[in-house]
Amino acid sequence: MKNNLPIFTFVFASILLFSNAAFSQTVLTKPEKKALRKEIKNLKKHPEIYKDNKDNTAKKIAEQEAEIESLKAQLTTEWGKVDSLKTAVTEAEQTIAEFEKSNIECGKVPSQGTVYSVQIGNFKNLDLRSIFNVSKGLRTENYTGGNAYLIGNFITVEEAIQFDTVIKKLGITNAFVTQYIDGTRNVTFKAIEEN
Repeated sequence: MKNNLPIFTFVFASILLFSNAAFSQTVLTKPEKKALRKEIKNLKKHPEIYKDNKDNTAKKIAEQEAEIESLKAQLTTEWGKVDSLKTAVTEAEQTIAEFEKSNIECGKVPSQGTVYSVQIGNFKNLDLRSIFNVSKGLRTENYTGGNAYLIGNFITVEEAIQFDTVIKKLGITNAFVTQYIDGTRNVTFKAIEEN
């Protein structure tokens, strides 16, 4: 029994400590007890007040549950918007990648859309294709029996006209702006008419 005494004392002290903590949490002060007794007595005399309180509490709970459902629906809608934005970002990234690819392939006329180039010459007895590589933006095409040399793929005619002006200042006076629609040269295009 002497060996069990410290264990027994520890267990008993623990029980007292925990039960005291639990008891102290539920202990009401005298004024609180008095107020609750008065309220209970009043509710016994007037059960309709208790019923109204109960109904109001149930109504508030129902309203809060409805609000929770509404907020859940709004959250679902917002998540749908997030998904739409993610899709838009993905599409924008693909478009950017396509534009970057078209910049890399600046020596080719895109197969879709409208771009403008500046033709700097058309020579029957001069072939410079082996000198320039595609990445420099200079390209050649067989046009009216000669080798037409063109620079760039400008998105707007204004950009192409501006570049054409610079080229002419360098002494290439027969340079002019050309137009390509979906990869095909528009032979009737005149840049002055566009501007």
